[in-house]
Amino acid sequence: MKPKLIIHNSISLDNSITGFDVNMEAHYRIASGYKPDIMLVGSGTAKAGIKEFLTDIPKEDASDFKKPEIKSGDTRAFWAVVDSKGTLINLLHIFRKSGYCRDVIVLVSEKTPENYIDYLEKRDYDYILAGKEHVDYKQAFETLNRKYNAKVIISDSGPTLNNILIEKKLIDEISLLIYPVLAGNKGLSLFKNIKTKVRLELVKNKVIEEYIHLVYKVS
Repeated sequence: MKPKLIIHNSISLDNSITGFDVNMEAHYRIASGYKPDIMLVGSGTAKAGIKEFLTDIPKEDASDFKKPEIKSGDTRAFWAVVDSKGTLINLLHIFRKSGYCRDVIVLVSEKTPENYIDYLEKRDYDYILAGKEHVDYKQAFETLNRKYNAKVIISDSGPTLNNILIEKKLIDEISLLIYPVLAGNKGLSLFKNIKTKVRLELVKNKVIEEYIHLVYKVS
């Protein structure tokens, strides 16, 4: 069974996810309202976040080599990171110890470097092997549903991952928090690389502070 998959992002009026200040509290307040079981993020977005918010990479300690203890009633989502190339080797402990997720699950493929798989296993990270050259998202999502009882997945990522998910017709809804700003031609457009027309149905339109929250169902 495929979980419900929602793209959630904060964008400028001219469809950019960069070039302006994002209200992270509002962004994640809306995301948490969906009660996601999984927050999905691409490795590129994850690494960019590290560069933006951290000046120094903390060293691993003994606690980073074992799963965090999950207490009864913990409602935090798991973070599922798409990383078939091993981009986040020696960096995953940053997310594990952040306190924002239960733990990290890594989506990999048959082409994922062996040293990265070894890195994951030594640190007791769960990983899902799906696909040959690249991650087979449909298979990976079905595994997340079966193994982790994932009913709702939110993709909180950039255009590369989100556009793939749209092109593969795996998205159920698109949630956009629109900011009253024009980012200009240096901004990173969220949907510019989509090759096929996608019909949407508006299901929510709400003003939140100075922002507009739009939710579309993907036809």
